[in-house]
Amino acid sequence: MIRARPIGALFSMTTQELLQGASVIASLVIIEGLLSVDNVLGIAALAKELPERQQKSAIRLGLAGAYVFRVLALLVVAWLSSNTWIRWFGAGYLLWLMCSHLTRHDGEEEGGTGAAKAVAATLAGALLQIGLMDLSLSIDNVIAAVGLAPKLPDGSLVMWPIYTGVFIAILALQAIAPHAMKLLTKYPVLEPTAFILIGLVGGVLIYEETYLLVRHATIHIPPHYKFGIIIGVIALAMFYSGEGIVYRVLRPLVKLSKPLMRGFALLVESVFLPLVWLFRMIRGAKGGE
Repeated sequence: MIRARPIGALFSMTTQELLQGASVIASLVIIEGLLSVDNVLGIAALAKELPERQQKSAIRLGLAGAYVFRVLALLVVAWLSSNTWIRWFGAGYLLWLMCSHLTRHDGEEEGGTGAAKAVAATLAGALLQIGLMDLSLSIDNVIAAVGLAPKLPDGSLVMWPIYTGVFIAILALQAIAPHAMKLLTKYPVLEPTAFILIGLVGGVLIYEETYLLVRHATIHIPPHYKFGIIIGVIALAMFYSGEGIVYRVLRPLVKLSKPLMRGFALLVESVFLPLVWLFRMIRGAKGGE
C-alpha cells in the first residue's frame, strides 16, 4: 500500500533527504526521457495513417493526452497500486494494439473483418486509440517511477521527487515529438517497430502482474533494462530492413508470429466487442461523410 508523505513535511526535511530526492529527480528525468521513445513513436505511427493535413493535429492532441494521463496517474497512484485490474486491461490493450496493426495488411489481403478492420481511419478514431495507448503507458511509467521513491522508516513514500521528476520528464515528450514523423518517413521500418515496442510494454506489465498474482510480491523490470530492450529492438529492426543475415534469420519467426498475433487480436476483440464496434463505427464515419 502506498502512503505518501504529507506535503507539509517538505519544510522539515533534512539535507540527506533533499539530496536523496534530488538524485531521484535526476534519475527520473533521464530514464523517463529515454523511455518516452515508445510513446512518441506510437503516437506518430497511429497519426501516420491519417491524411497529411490531420497528422499534426493528431500528434499535438496525442501529446496533450500523454501529459494529462501522466498527471492523472500521479494523482491516483495509490488507487492504481491497489486495483490491478486496470493494469491488466492496459497491458491487454497494448498487446492488442501491436497485434492488430502488425497483422492489418494480412487481414486486408484476405478480405477479412478481423483485427485489420479495427484500425482507425478518422481523426476521432486515431485519437481514441492514441488516448488508450497514452493511458496504458502512463500507468506503466508512473508505477515504475514510484518504485524509485525513497521510503521513510514508517514505510511511507516520499512522493515529491516523483511528482517533480515526472513533470520535468514530460518535457521529453515535447522535445522528441517534432522528430518522430520525420524518422518514420525516413525509416519506414520504425512504424512496425513502434508497435513492437508498445507490445513489449504490455508484455512487461503482464509479467509483473503475473508475478504479483503468483508470488504475492511486487517486481519491476529496472528502467535501464527497458531502455536497453528499446535500443536492441530498434537496432534489430534496422538490420532486418536491410534484408541481410538478420532478415534471413528472423524472417521465419516473423512469419510464424503472424497467425499467433492475428489469433490473439481476434480473441481480444471477441471479449471486448462493444469497444471494437466503437472503433469500427468511428472508422466508418469517414465513409459516410
